[in-house]
Amino acid sequence: MTNRTTITDIPRKATEEDKFGLYAYEKGLELFLRGSETPITIALQGEWGSGKTSLMNVLLANLCGDSDGKTGEYFPVWINTWEFSLMRDPSEALKQILLKMTKEVMACCSTKNKEVAKSLIKGIWGLGTTVVKSVANTYLEGAGDKIEEILTENVENGIADLRNALQSQINESLGEHPEKKGFIFFVDDLDRIDPPLAVELLELLKNIFTLENCIFVLAIDYDVVIKGLKPKFGDMNNNNEREFRSFFDKIIQVPFSMPVAQYQTRDYFIGELKRIGVISSQNEKNDVLLKNIENVGKWTVGSNPRSMKRFLNTLSLISCIGKARRSVDDKNVQCEEESDTAISTLLNVAIVGLQVAFPVVYQMLCIEPGFTLWDETVAAKMNVPRIDHDVVERLNEFREFDEEWEQVLYRLCLTDKYLQKNSINLSNLFNMLRDEILRSKDVNDSLGDSNDSESSKDDLILELIHEQLNRTSVTGLIARDSAPLEYDKLSLFKYVHFNVCEYVRAKFKNITDFGMPRKKCSGQIIPHSKGYPALYLMQCDIDNGSKIQYRFRISTTQKSSTDTNVNSDMLQDISQFDCGYKYLFEDFVKKQKKLENYDCYRMWAEQHVKEGKVSFKLNFDVTFNSPNSFKEAETMKTMQEVVAIFFEFVFKFERV
Repeated sequence: MTNRTTITDIPRKATEEDKFGLYAYEKGLELFLRGSETPITIALQGEWGSGKTSLMNVLLANLCGDSDGKTGEYFPVWINTWEFSLMRDPSEALKQILLKMTKEVMACCSTKNKEVAKSLIKGIWGLGTTVVKSVANTYLEGAGDKIEEILTENVENGIADLRNALQSQINESLGEHPEKKGFIFFVDDLDRIDPPLAVELLELLKNIFTLENCIFVLAIDYDVVIKGLKPKFGDMNNNNEREFRSFFDKIIQVPFSMPVAQYQTRDYFIGELKRIGVISSQNEKNDVLLKNIENVGKWTVGSNPRSMKRFLNTLSLISCIGKARRSVDDKNVQCEEESDTAISTLLNVAIVGLQVAFPVVYQMLCIEPGFTLWDETVAAKMNVPRIDHDVVERLNEFREFDEEWEQVLYRLCLTDKYLQKNSINLSNLFNMLRDEILRSKDVNDSLGDSNDSESSKDDLILELIHEQLNRTSVTGLIARDSAPLEYDKLSLFKYVHFNVCEYVRAKFKNITDFGMPRKKCSGQIIPHSKGYPALYLMQCDIDNGSKIQYRFRISTTQKSSTDTNVNSDMLQDISQFDCGYKYLFEDFVKKQKKLENYDCYRMWAEQHVKEGKVSFKLNFDVTFNSPNSFKEAETMKTMQEVVAIFFEFVFKFERV
């Protein structure tokens, strides 16, 4: 028997275990409803997937005994509004919902009162002949031929007649069953139907079902009400907010917000991650890792049960794919336990959390995995809105947004209200990931003795994030337009490395200590030693693996920004770069980063000024659809010459 790999996303039954610590709320609501005067309407408010249906299941069992109401204190009437809205226009859906409620009430009485049935027919005439005939055929023997005769009577007071008829039927039912205290109407899935229809239904319930001995429990999201009222009041603003609230208060006597923030989710979340193998046996006692994973859940999907289940199921699928791949590589290994490092596990969970909760942010990571390198160029790719200088100044006062990449993230969050609400959580998440990556033993080992620590750190973050993005590509909402490329990455990496190194060695004969990239290294090919700069070669797949991109980066040391040569001569050199292929830099201005996009080449410079010191980063991207394109003579020549230009610039800078 195989281990269970998924968590079923269905509402909790009353007999099932309370995994989130809701007993006090469930019992409190039960006691409140038992002692309520009627009529009364209570709204269970919460976003999609917050557990409203599960709570109603518990109330149904405790107050009504079962769906038939044979053993409880109340007769139950359960209406799933979403089912009635499928494949129907709004008016027809309302008719069917009303018919369902009417039939449920009348079914609780053993006698079929023809006078009540006549009143019901007259009351709902305005809703359509289909409903009228259905009621008539059910409750009036042989009355189907007499509908027209009934309707010749006065029907002007249809709504009042309907309400009175229902009240009469309810009273008869309770008279036959003195052990019952009344009826409870459970109206579910109001947040899944079209908002204007939801509002119409609420108005219908208010006008018709304000009845003695009746309790209404509605599952609804207040945001749905707001959207449904737009045709009446327009967009909600400070001037008309009271009108929206007044409508809601007229319908709902008691609001109950689902206590999502109080859900006790940690043990459930961590326990399920262990069960599906995302947290391996070697990591399950790592308290720091478990705390970080707990925070990932809190900052992404939060405590919403449905989002949490989707999160866990996505991780489970990725884990199963990983096991299958290993079994292909080694036929003797069948679905063995994950052996990921702590940092790999954390990144896997975090990126899937972003994919599930914030797909826009996940998409931005796919475009530029090195989030600590997010700058104006990345912002332009994502069409991120600009912000005024005074806003930047205010952001600089907060630790969550005082760096350039954090401000790009903040700007991205401005594009959506949900992102705005979660901007602090997102900043906390990314900062935690950065800190944990740099704290990791594996990462520190790969950094070695490099003096260009900042560039090395940025590059390692990019590499590790990109690795995890590859694992999650199959669970994204956007499918690939083309299949991922299959090629020997290490072989291609070494080929580019060797050719670039040989060219640089020949051009700068005093540089002798070239090294091959280590296995767990960002690709540092010329280490910092003897005062020479370091060149980083980073390989990554883009467009979900359908293209290959190599990035070269070289950084200068920091020099005083007051140096005239730094501020003028060096900037002039940047503007005049020419690698013999195309002009790659144009109109570079202080604190601005401009790049020219050509078919497959992208070259740009970054000027960094911090604490009175200036430094530069020179970047060069080469992108192709095929790995063989990197081996073409003209391509390699261009790459070699660009790297040589990088070194010439840096040497000159170091001599200033």
